[in-house]
Amino acid sequence: MRLCRIKHHDAPSSPAFYYDDYVVPVPVLSALNFSAAYGGMPLFPEPSGDLLSSLPPNWPSFKVLQHLELLADFSEDSDLMVPLDDLWLDTPIPMPKKVICLAGNYAEHISEGGGKPVGKDQTFPFFFMKPPTTTIRPGGTAVALPATSPDHIDWEVELTVVIGEYVKDISPEEADDAIAGFTVGLDMSNRRLRLNPDRIQQDRTAFHEWLCGKWHDGFAPIGPCIVPNDGELDPSELEITLSVNDEVMQASNTGNMVFDVYELVSYASKIMTLEPGDIIMTGTPSGVGAARDLYLKSQDHIQATIEGIGTLEVWIA
Repeated sequence: MRLCRIKHHDAPSSPAFYYDDYVVPVPVLSALNFSAAYGGMPLFPEPSGDLLSSLPPNWPSFKVLQHLELLADFSEDSDLMVPLDDLWLDTPIPMPKKVICLAGNYAEHISEGGGKPVGKDQTFPFFFMKPPTTTIRPGGTAVALPATSPDHIDWEVELTVVIGEYVKDISPEEADDAIAGFTVGLDMSNRRLRLNPDRIQQDRTAFHEWLCGKWHDGFAPIGPCIVPNDGELDPSELEITLSVNDEVMQASNTGNMVFDVYELVSYASKIMTLEPGDIIMTGTPSGVGAARDLYLKSQDHIQATIEGIGTLEVWIA
């Protein structure tokens, strides 16, 4: 089962089952009635809310929708199918409170950037964060090149973890229960941001310019859907690819990550409390533009695909 959130013009976002080329909107009233009949609490006190606004942390709601999809077999009913071209996709979950990202979680990406990979017992995950409300964008939208420094904007496709409950100081073995689902993310980067050309180069100048280059508006698209963490998708064995204008730039497997998703959630929880809806972008494989001195330009089309989840599409304005 894959879930997304869709928009029709100015109407509020509503939930839908996602099937690559089309969606099937979730009948909210039926879901509410089914939830009560299934023996659980209704998903919402009133059917006017966004069904996915409580997902996560409302894991039972995932199960209700899963049973609803199986019983109704929406994927075979052409009368219910809505082509993707007839609607807008919203972010697959409401706005997260935290966007946590990883620098250097694939050995080949570390190497292509001039670094020297070391064993996981000799290092730790290099976390950084992005401001959610200004960097998060849904799939199918355009990301503007930043006016202050538009010429060295890079791509990074990343498996993205969605946290489903409040957790702190948990082990990797406990992390599976804290993960609500998975989606596709783009950690876009400005590789040569120079905020003050007359600056004096200090010890931390390069690091802070690199960090600020992650924070431009729209530099964290996610989508197109969320796959619930119900055991059907193995996050450690997924093909992950990215193309620009139909040319494949990145192609790897999540099994090549230095720290797997469970270790990352555990490490992050030792630093801060993880909250429902937080996302963790788990790092990118090799094939970024900086390694070949090739960068995004206006009108470019990005397709970021992760096996079992879907394809996140972004255009460059």
